[in-house]
Amino acid sequence: MYTPLFSFKTPSGWEPLTKTSFISHCNNVWVQNSFPSMPRHAFCIRGTTELLLQGVNPDIIAVQGRWTSQAFLDYWRQVESILPLFISSSINIDRLQNVDASMTVFIRHHSIPQT
Repeated sequence: MYTPLFSFKTPSGWEPLTKTSFISHCNNVWVQNSFPSMPRHAFCIRGTTELLLQGVNPDIIAVQGRWTSQAFLDYWRQVESILPLFISSSINIDRLQNVDASMTVFIRHHSIPQT
């Protein structure tokens, strides 16, 4: 029997794990344990933030997220309100400064006007 790599058994057989079913299962577990449910976008925000903090080039992150450079920059400009929600206070300031420098290079590389 062959099944997709990420699949789960249902009464009607094996089903592939979709984004929707994954988020639904996560939210069911969290709500049952008195945690708030999370929108799918929260996973994107956290993933993007983590990649930036690890020093991944913003161009690579934008391609992985299938974002235009402008959409990625619009998202990043909201980072002051987003970061506190998704990272701990123990973050190394050098990593944050490195992310800021990477985003400055990204803006220049894509000739995006500053606002």
